[in-house]
Amino acid sequence: MGLGSALDLGSYRVRYAAAKAHKGEVALQRYLSGAVNSTQAPAETAQDLFANDVKRVGSLRVGLTGSDLMMRYLPVPVVEDWRLERLMDFEIREIEERSGSSLASSYNLLPVPQGLDEEETMLLGLVREDLLEETMEHIPSFSVQAFSPNAIALYNAYLALGDHEPCTTLLASLGNGTLDLALVNGTDLYFARSVSTSLAKRNQTLATALGINPLQAETLIHKHCDLSVALHGAQSTDVDRVTRPLLPMYESLPTLLSGVVTLCKAQARLSELNLERVLLTGGAAETKGLAEFLADRMRVDVSVWNPSQMINIDGLSDEEADQLESDSCGATIAIGLALGAADSSLYALEILTAAAKKKREFAERGIFQILMGVAAMAFIALSMVVMGGLADDAESVSRSLRREQQKNERNHETALALIEQIEQRNIVFDDLRSRRSVIDSAYTFMTHLEGKLPESLWVESVTVQLVDGKDWNREGERVPVVLVRGRAEEDVRGASRDFAMFTGHLEKVVPGGQSAVKASSNTRAKALEWSLQAHMLKPLVATDDQEVQ
Repeated sequence: MGLGSALDLGSYRVRYAAAKAHKGEVALQRYLSGAVNSTQAPAETAQDLFANDVKRVGSLRVGLTGSDLMMRYLPVPVVEDWRLERLMDFEIREIEERSGSSLASSYNLLPVPQGLDEEETMLLGLVREDLLEETMEHIPSFSVQAFSPNAIALYNAYLALGDHEPCTTLLASLGNGTLDLALVNGTDLYFARSVSTSLAKRNQTLATALGINPLQAETLIHKHCDLSVALHGAQSTDVDRVTRPLLPMYESLPTLLSGVVTLCKAQARLSELNLERVLLTGGAAETKGLAEFLADRMRVDVSVWNPSQMINIDGLSDEEADQLESDSCGATIAIGLALGAADSSLYALEILTAAAKKKREFAERGIFQILMGVAAMAFIALSMVVMGGLADDAESVSRSLRREQQKNERNHETALALIEQIEQRNIVFDDLRSRRSVIDSAYTFMTHLEGKLPESLWVESVTVQLVDGKDWNREGERVPVVLVRGRAEEDVRGASRDFAMFTGHLEKVVPGGQSAVKASSNTRAKALEWSLQAHMLKPLVATDDQEVQ
């Protein structure tokens, strides 16, 4: 079982979360939240609010976002790890020389598909060391394991709690002046980025426009701001008066979000990439009308995503559960940071200062070497004792292995039986589905004949059968086809016109259109013999190599 904790140091609120991960299950153990004191840095507020309530729970990660964080994407060759490490060290030294300041960094390969070439893509995160050291000085009660970008925490929250739809999805966490982004497809991370926005100034902007103080403006924004005004016009005087001065701040968001795809194509070197949906989260995600506003401007599906409703919270006290419910989408980054610290299988980008790196390396390598020496001495001292009991132990192990083998054989036989049952049920299901499609097609077609067949045309026979779909442009399917044969013996010319009009109408109403109808007629003497073949299946729509009927 892995335990991890996190601090999300937002400019408006600070949040602490502790989580555990075990065998694919994740749960929150602690959750605390509080408003930032306007006279303090967020880290100082976190120290004051949480230090007395929080016991050390696993590894602590602190989130990074905004303009202080640099995230770069570098093409790297497929080489041994030690060569790759040298290459990245050289790249980081070059960036430090250009910036003129000491930088803390971390890097990891992106789990993206093959791009335009044979190289892989390395994600490099950089931040000034003095900023990290200052943050650590403000939270002396917390033992910081690492700093991690909020955009990566957003991705990890999606890995643990998302739906993993096989489509290009933009995760967007909108905060008070920050926007953390992660572009994903299924469980693959394509691109991650954190940017600053002008929303941090919205209280002051509204205060200036209405001649009130920022606190009053904040209250009005929470009560009356509704971005659907930009789409449907004013709903009330208060909504219009509050929302109109703020609209220019939100108008830049669609461009920021859409631009991620363009940046991803260039930096991750992906040739074809189209945005299919946006999942909106973060403290400002539930602004009234925001999802509808973005969907209208971006022409993609936009919905609000709230991981705090998807994670197990049985370990929280009532007070902490109430805080989590109040924060709602605002808790996403804190949850993602805590899960990243608790679950080593999630994507990691751990940024440390040089001093912290040396301390960790000693803890991981120096102590390991000492323990190895102690273990070697203990092994020498105990080897004689252990050797004496090896024969008995070998027999015991042999019996245990035989029992395990028998158990595995039984499990294998059970699995084969289950597979056979599944195959049999699939056969029954396919048969029932075929029968149902025949019945539905016959009923629909007969209903249409009863209501629309001209009086000049007679029906002699109606048959329904499953045929090979090859002739109907439906390879690999059995298609239920209705075959109707008929005659007309009076006014053959008029009957021919009626038959053509009926066929044309049928082609318009069946789901497959012209491709789903085959008509033929033949005039013999003074009689018209006609036939119609049709199926009622919906046309195939190809989506990600799947065919939807």
